[in-house]
Amino acid sequence: MADVKRSPALPPATDGRQAQATRAAKSRPHRATRRETEAAEDALPRYIQVARQLTAAIAGGRFPVGSQLPTEMELCKELNLSRFTAREAIRVLVDQGLVVRRQRVGTIVVATPDESRYTLTLSSLRDLHQYAHNTELVLSNIRRESIDDRLALQLGLPAGEPWICATGVRSDTESAVPFCVTHLYINPRLNGIEAKLRKRRTAVYSMLEKEYGTRIERVEQELQGVAFSPEDAARLGVRDQQPGLRIIRRYFDASGRLLEVADNIHRSDRFNYRMQLTR
Repeated sequence: MADVKRSPALPPATDGRQAQATRAAKSRPHRATRRETEAAEDALPRYIQVARQLTAAIAGGRFPVGSQLPTEMELCKELNLSRFTAREAIRVLVDQGLVVRRQRVGTIVVATPDESRYTLTLSSLRDLHQYAHNTELVLSNIRRESIDDRLALQLGLPAGEPWICATGVRSDTESAVPFCVTHLYINPRLNGIEAKLRKRRTAVYSMLEKEYGTRIERVEQELQGVAFSPEDAARLGVRDQQPGLRIIRRYFDASGRLLEVADNIHRSDRFNYRMQLTR
């Protein structure tokens, strides 16, 4: 039998070196094994898995910009999907700004993943709830703040009154790309709202309805072109004074009481807004 050459053994570590090596090993971040990665992927909803497959195919050039994606029926046949799963997978790509649906044409690729935008389509409060489900808003700096004259004029808030305020960044849950800074203002007559904001897991207006037994009956929306302030630019990693789209939403209950104002400033290169109007 041929001799096998062994690598020279490392010199035994001293107690100090051994402790240092142990600490380094503990501090080293855990790298998921291939099996762990595959298990995590399998745990995702099927439509998310399919959306990721299609995204990878677009990124890899199988479906270049301007080309047409397979139809829902073709995806069902090729991947053994239900019609619902195929439709939801394409919806994810629409929300990411990768594709658009065109009547009598099909689903067309309009961007690659590195240049995609989140597209918000609104026709009812239900769409706002879906928007909150498809994105993640992380709030910080929850505080009471007196409303100055400038904010009162811009947002329609009562000047001089202390409202509950918070600042947050919204990201697409699929790509984890941040695209919006939100400045939130909540009616201070909602007792205990600060703690509830820290624990919320859904849209803020939905949380208000559930926790306070009220109902949002009307939402006013105002759109403006703005330039990012230095503070908001830093939060999204864009340059100071970069153009953005500002959407102010005011939420009213059945009695006309203003409960919430959300001042949202979106990256113009990462966000599309689309509204549907029907007779």
